[in-house]
Amino acid sequence: MNAEIQRQPAHHRSGVLIASLWMLALLLNTGCVNTAGHWKLEPDGENVGVHNERAAVPNSFEEEVIRAKEQHELATDARSLDQAIDALQTLLDQQPNNTALQVELAEALVLFGAAYEKRRGKKRNRFKTAQKHAESALLSNPAFRAALEAGKRPGQAASKLEIADLPAMVIWATATAYLFDEGMTGLDRLRRFRGLEDLRLMMERAMALAPEHEYGLVPFSLAIFYIAAPPIAGGDRQLAAKLIEQAIATPGVSLLPRWGRARYLHSLTGNREALRQDLEWVLAQDPAAVDSPYRWNVFVQRDSQRMLEGLQ
Repeated sequence: MNAEIQRQPAHHRSGVLIASLWMLALLLNTGCVNTAGHWKLEPDGENVGVHNERAAVPNSFEEEVIRAKEQHELATDARSLDQAIDALQTLLDQQPNNTALQVELAEALVLFGAAYEKRRGKKRNRFKTAQKHAESALLSNPAFRAALEAGKRPGQAASKLEIADLPAMVIWATATAYLFDEGMTGLDRLRRFRGLEDLRLMMERAMALAPEHEYGLVPFSLAIFYIAAPPIAGGDRQLAAKLIEQAIATPGVSLLPRWGRARYLHSLTGNREALRQDLEWVLAQDPAAVDSPYRWNVFVQRDSQRMLEGLQ
């Protein structure tokens, strides 16, 4: 992440200026309801319905959903993932309020933006579209929706979310983190920091609901906030390190926490040996045998190989 502020005596004057700019950004954003994300509250009843329950659908539709999910699971390059996205979008067009499809499509879009898009603008579009789909799924929760309509920010309204909302919560947080890290300029991050605050509150709610969800993905996602945020806005590398350790200790085996620790934390602290150890561990795993999704494991191992080669 690039939002961390390094406080060093030799650069005290610059540090004061940056801290002042962050404080100004926070003050300007105070009270803003529509923070990171879109949170489109449709007046005609869209997003409102049976929360996280599947309506009766024709067998042919169910079969198409199964095929699209299998295609997504096995996507290991841009072409196959793009085809999976097209299939999921076609199905969602037929059932716009299907929360499971909204979350599946959001995840596929985030992965495409992270793994295969090269230009910032296109990455940004992928991540923002993923946010929209995840938000639509979250808005199917009537209590959460009512809190937003009453003027609460998404992070504040997250207390109304339930265990069934966890997949949408986590993918929204993932899309938001990637949007800040790879889809925005430094100035954009400064202007839109409140979105990371919503990410923190959303993942704190997820931690209260089920910290073991997806083999440690929840504490890992919360750690991203503490890595990305500057100290003046709550950033805390030590707390981030503890959260990643918690993610690693969660039952099951996921490649994501150790890869993320190498990419986002060790790269900031400059601990090259620890970085190398994490990358080598990730590369030593069988991507088809661990618990984290195969499609993500392939991306994570490719990225780990790239980082390891950069250490030579």
